[in-house]
Amino acid sequence: MRQDFETPIEYFEKNSSLTIQENEEIAYNRRNVDNIKKLIVCAFIVVCFIPVFFCLYLMVKLNKLDDRANELKNQLAAESNHQVYGELTEMSESVSNNDAYLLDKYATSDLEKDPGESTHVLMGSDSEKVETQGEITEVPPTTESGSVSVKSKYKVYLTFDDGPSEHTDEILDVLKENDVKATFFVVYNPNKDLWPMYKRIVDEGHTLAMHSYTHVYDDIYYSELSFAEDVTLIHDFLYEQTGVDCKYYRFPGGSSNSVSNVDIQQLIGYLYESGITYYDWNALSEDSVDLSLSPEELNENVMSSVRTNGSDTVVLLHDLKDNPNTAAGLQELIDTLKKEGYQICPIDDNTIPVQHVTYE
Repeated sequence: MRQDFETPIEYFEKNSSLTIQENEEIAYNRRNVDNIKKLIVCAFIVVCFIPVFFCLYLMVKLNKLDDRANELKNQLAAESNHQVYGELTEMSESVSNNDAYLLDKYATSDLEKDPGESTHVLMGSDSEKVETQGEITEVPPTTESGSVSVKSKYKVYLTFDDGPSEHTDEILDVLKENDVKATFFVVYNPNKDLWPMYKRIVDEGHTLAMHSYTHVYDDIYYSELSFAEDVTLIHDFLYEQTGVDCKYYRFPGGSSNSVSNVDIQQLIGYLYESGITYYDWNALSEDSVDLSLSPEELNENVMSSVRTNGSDTVVLLHDLKDNPNTAAGLQELIDTLKKEGYQICPIDDNTIPVQHVTYE
């Protein structure tokens, strides 16, 4: 009986078919293994990333806490200095009152001794008598009762925003004639004829400070970046014009403005990190609010706050093209401040900032 054998072709086809199935199964298994490997790698990356991210987050928080601690330390030091200042001024007032009493006593005694001789005796802080013959020595401002005026220990800082303008020369002339120094929070003025005013402010000993480059609220307060760019522009422009590295700033609208799209704390933080101190005010003339106010009315607005503050005063005035009354009333304002015993000073590194919003 003849045995049937598979032909080579049949054998090949049979074995070839089995090889294809096996290859497909092997490929499928390999894909599964590859997917599992990828899953393991992804899981490993995620597991490693989580602690790294957490560490970075903690570092940022620690830096913020460290900055906050430094800020609180500075505030505590400022408050301590302010408290010491208050105690010293109280002691000074007491000593001044005693000096005034001794002044009246010795002056009366000298006049009784020799009515024809003009001798004036002052008592210094070291209780030593200082005598002058034939001329009157200037004494501190006194009240009607004869005691030294308490106001003589308070400082008034005249500050002018938004300049320079066509009235800047007049303002500077009045300040120069009275030997008074002020502070100018200036903006960029495209009128190049007024650019020499920036240099004159510095040359005559006044404090040059920044108020913004554009003074356009929507642009300045659009974002933290736009604010930083505006500050940089006015800082660099003033440095080019005067060589002064300005470190004082006043927010357009003040730090308490309600128009900023950005949290004001972020903007204050930027100034803080840049080494820039910002100043608001605690007295204003309203010369930018009502252009119809007369010089006398503007000055009365200022003095009503100065007299009631019971502390140093930062006065907000404006160097505006459309309001000549600020410059027109400046001489009278200076006369009144001096007559009532206030010290008129420019803002410097020793000035305690008046700030509507403090950095938190």
